Amino acid sequence: MMERRHALFSGMTRMAFLTGIILLTAFCAKPRAKNAVELKFSISYPAGHPMTTDAFEVWAKRVESATSDKVKITIFPSDTLIAPITAYDAVKKGACDIAMLIQPYEPNRFPLTMIMNQPLDLPNAVVSGQIAWELYQEFPEIQDEYKDVKLLFFYSTSAYEIHSPKKAIRGREDLKGILIRVGGPVDKAIAEALGGTPEFMHMPDTYLALSKGVLDALMSSFGPMKGLRTAEVTRFHIENANLHTSIFGIIMNLDKWKKLPVETRQAIESVSGLEATELFGRVFDRTDAETIQFMKDKGDTFIRLSEEEKLEWRKSLDMIVADWVKEQEDRGLPGQQILETVLRLKEKYSRLYP
Repeated sequence: MMERRHALFSGMTRMAFLTGIILLTAFCAKPRAKNAVELKFSISYPAGHPMTTDAFEVWAKRVESATSDKVKITIFPSDTLIAPITAYDAVKKGACDIAMLIQPYEPNRFPLTMIMNQPLDLPNAVVSGQIAWELYQEFPEIQDEYKDVKLLFFYSTSAYEIHSPKKAIRGREDLKGILIRVGGPVDKAIAEALGGTPEFMHMPDTYLALSKGVLDALMSSFGPMKGLRTAEVTRFHIENANLHTSIFGIIMNLDKWKKLPVETRQAIESVSGLEATELFGRVFDRTDAETIQFMKDKGDTFIRLSEEEKLEWRKSLDMIVADWVKEQEDRGLPGQQILETVLRLKEKYSRLYP
């Protein structure tokens, strides 16, 4: 009888203890905000890509945490919500609340931002993104390019190189007659300057074009290639051309932004700007390393241009930058001043993020 009472008492004690833990956890847990603002966020990367899981989703969670769950962000990957080429207008009109903006798809709308797509020999994605955000703070003319939306932050790719499935490209001679995938006007100008034939194509479509022999090569940073499968169908990679980087923006519908309470806006900004730019840049640079290792494991060939060859390429690339400056100056925009600022910031941030 005593043993039965003891067992019953012990069971009741354990039940009381567990109930207490549950109640304590419920009491201490941060309650979800009632009537949270739900925002739809369109991105181009697929759901499992490291940029999605380690950058976009991390930033969304930081926003939710910073706003005490007053804002809830739902990510729509793989352009399932809007077409990327319509991102600015879609956000402006409210077709989606937040979007990944690919400025090279609309270069005439963002002529000054496009300095960050020029071949400036920037060392990595973090440096490029930080420069872009500081430029935006400094030049009202760049701010005016985003007057219809709320720009939350920029992020950048790492350096673009040339990758091919069948032919090793070691110099300008090897590029003659080569059909190269490009994603914007700067890529196009670079391909033409080096003797190749540019073909505009959205990055998600490039895998099939390469695998079917429709394209001979692509111009891309290493980072996205594994997630978008182009790493599977390329075998030869230049690794030191450092052709250019490509800038992106994260934009929000302006009306939705203005309707948020001031403290909520401040909370979102506290995890955006330079902080988000650095997060995304570090993830992008890390995906470079992971993709390169994947390529090495499957036996791909990595090619380093000779110093003489690279110098010849750089002369052609510098002419593209000079053309950009002249075009902006002819339009009455501060192209030379912006370029000089970029080069100054390049020295600053290259020391901080080598």
